[in-house]
Amino acid sequence: MNTSRKGFSKHLYVAIALTAGLVGNASQAADASWVDLAVHNFGAPINTMWAEGELSFADDGTMVYCSAREDMAVAPGDPKDLYIATFNAETGGWNTPVNMGLPVNAAPATDVDPLRLGDDREPWISADGNTIYFKSDRSATTSPRNNNDLFITRKVNGSWTTPELIGFPISTNEGDEHCPAILQDGQTLCFASKRAGGYGGSDIYCSNQDANGEWMTPVNQGPNINTAAEEFHFSQDKDGMVYFSSARPGGYGGMDIWGAMQQGKNAWGEAHNLGPKINTAGADMCPALPPGGDSITWFSTRSDNSLGNIDIFWTNKANLPSR
Repeated sequence: MNTSRKGFSKHLYVAIALTAGLVGNASQAADASWVDLAVHNFGAPINTMWAEGELSFADDGTMVYCSAREDMAVAPGDPKDLYIATFNAETGGWNTPVNMGLPVNAAPATDVDPLRLGDDREPWISADGNTIYFKSDRSATTSPRNNNDLFITRKVNGSWTTPELIGFPISTNEGDEHCPAILQDGQTLCFASKRAGGYGGSDIYCSNQDANGEWMTPVNQGPNINTAAEEFHFSQDKDGMVYFSSARPGGYGGMDIWGAMQQGKNAWGEAHNLGPKINTAGADMCPALPPGGDSITWFSTRSDNSLGNIDIFWTNKANLPSR
């Protein structure tokens, strides 16, 4: 872990504690042991009265996430847009999020097809902050039924390019693909899909590119990851542990966050629940890992310490069950 990532992680602790109004000053927040033990709301200006969702971090702490906030939406009635939030080390807080705007976020186009609601969400940003994978309904079709596909946008000369469809065999007509992420090897694209041949409603698949840069047939990640329930949203740490969302039996609520250690290519150890500090009777989903390696974030419908009906939370990884 390099010192810049450690520094960001420490600032993150201070910023969120101060933003939430739980301590009086930065020194108290940095030194208080409760910061390491508690679950914290990200607070304003990230969380709002509207629903916030999936998030991802670049190595410099830049965060991309989705929000249903209506005050900054690309267009009226837009379900969710992607936002960029940058961390201000001088103030110890988040700068005001910026809507990524057109063409990254699509406006509703229900006049073209009723399924094109302008729903852009579930981003994954590369470590260097120059590439974002995400899910969008901008190509949705009623017949054949196709709700969502995966797209990629790149930062070129300071601006984000028009998103490109990641076509077959990644995006399909029937699979409703979503929640893209790249594993720690920097090459393996994982995502969720409802395509035929899986274990349940939504399974996690992974794919690599061939020598020509074409994505190969995705591989179902098997029964230690996928079940007859819903699974989605991989996020992997430096040690090889992958965190993901699952509605499998044995959880605390409708959707919980689980972990599994990678044992080889497309091979995973037995999944374990992250426990009652993370998971609640509500829905706890879509984990993400900030720089520094010592904290985990996710969004939740939990009712304690919330600004809206769905907020983003974080805690120290020391609160996770030991394996």
